[in-house]
This record gives sequence, C-alpha cells and structure tokens, in this order.
Amino acid sequence: MSAIQNIIFDFGNVLFDLNFSAVDRSLRQLLGDRLETAQEKLRASGVFHLYETGGLSTEEFVDVLRLATDLPLTAGQVVEAWNTIFDGMPRERFDILLRLRQRYQVFLLSNINELHADWIDAYMVREHGLRDFQSRYFDAVYYSHLIRLRKPDREIYEYVLADAEIRPEESVFIDDLEENVQAARELGIRGIVKTPEMDIMEVMEGWLKNG
Repeated sequence: MSAIQNIIFDFGNVLFDLNFSAVDRSLRQLLGDRLETAQEKLRASGVFHLYETGGLSTEEFVDVLRLATDLPLTAGQVVEAWNTIFDGMPRERFDILLRLRQRYQVFLLSNINELHADWIDAYMVREHGLRDFQSRYFDAVYYSHLIRLRKPDREIYEYVLADAEIRPEESVFIDDLEENVQAARELGIRGIVKTPEMDIMEVMEGWLKNG
C-alpha cells in the first residue's frame, strides 16, 4: 500500500465545530409552526443544492428563504439565523495543521455556500487574527460554491485529484458523512468517517507519529 502523502479534510464538523440545533432553534423562533412546511418546500425546490454549487446568488437565496412563508421576514433575520450553525475552531487545530503541512500536502474540501464562507472569513479575523487562513494552513481549498461541484458527486473528487495533481492511493479523506467518504473510496482515496465521538486531534496526531 502506498504511503499517505496527501490529507484532504472536510470543514464542518471535522475541523470547524457546527451546532445544528442552534440553527434549528433560530429558524423555529422565526417561523414557529410553519418551520416544517417551509423546510419541506425548500428541500423539494433544490434551493440548498443550487446555492452550494453557485447556482443562486446570495441575494436570490436569501429571498427564497425569506419568502418561504407568509411571515414578513427581513434579509437580516434570515442571514443571522442561517449563520447560527457555527460554533468555532479551537486554536490547537490550527497549530497541528501547520505541523501536518511539514510532512504532507493538506487540502480542504467543503460543501459550503457564500454566506457561510464569508462568515468563516470574518470569524478567522475576529477570533484568531487570521486574514490568510486558507493559504497559511492548506495547500489548496476547494469550496463547492466556487468550483460548482459538491460531495458526494464523483466529479468533485476527480476535480480535486486533477487540480492538486495528487494520486488517490496516496491520499486520505476525512468527512463526517459516510456517503461522502464512500464516494471518495470508490475512486481509490482512503477514507475516514469522522464520528461524533472521534477526537480529530488524536487522528491528526496519529498521522504525525506514524507517517
């Protein structure tokens, strides 16, 4: 088996902690008993997939959410609720990414949208003083809304392998969703599912110790 030379991280719930219950609470506060109906309507429309792959502008996306019910919601209310999904990224994860980059190529591959990407950029500056976190901690960053592809579609993994000029058998991908990891494995990339009980720091330290 080829030695690992490349590590590809998912972002949310792997490196950056998310809080799905917080966003559910925020949306419930805005929509009340209309929430489930609105969510079903939005999922059926494919709006989340479109926004994550750059098929909708942020303004269009916010308007779709704002008008999903007959409640008089403002764009600001929608954006604030949408961004409550984030908890944070502990400092020690940044430090170990730098250590990993001394031995491996390190990449970020995330299904993400413009609103969330902008929130993360602002968070990095506000909480960690980082204006260059992408280039400082990763050899390349692949955001779904920018490359217009998303996991678990096969094409996004093929894109990353070709763009980064890396070999699948020399690469490992870690994601919190089984379907995303399985899709990577089908291309020969080694995969790890990040479960809630898994300590990502222990996994990263293991790569440093064992090579």
